[in-house]
Amino acid sequence: MKKFKFKLEKILDYRQQEEDMIQQKLAKIKEELNKAETQLNNLVNNKKQNQAELKEKEIKGIDVQQAMVYRNYIETLKVKITNQQQTVTEIRERSTKCRRKLLEKRKECKMLTKLKERKISEYQKGFLRKEQKQIDELATNNFNRQREEIEAVI
Repeated sequence: MKKFKFKLEKILDYRQQEEDMIQQKLAKIKEELNKAETQLNNLVNNKKQNQAELKEKEIKGIDVQQAMVYRNYIETLKVKITNQQQTVTEIRERSTKCRRKLLEKRKECKMLTKLKERKISEYQKGFLRKEQKQIDELATNNFNRQREEIEAVI
């Protein structure tokens, strides 16, 4: 009997390749997100540190020009923080979209894999039925031949 061949094997392989590619893309997006969040945290910490330094220097006494430099720098950090928050939000949205695509591809692959398993099971059952039929035919032929030999002797 010939070997089992799943007719949709190429499609299954293609879907699995797509799933792998999307998984790799998601990994890159996660890495990008981690970097963006780290940058955001660094900016926030830098702002807090500069605000604390400014308060400390205001208590001890600071000239107006140096205070203005601190305030301008803190305002610049606020703008950078806002921009970085927007960047982080955009990357999270891309991550969410990519996860959805990955789930869709996994469902497609799972569906095709289950179909393949079902077809393999059907093939094996058919093979066993044919094998049993051949065994039954051999047994019947043997029985008939032995009966004919016995009748020929009698």
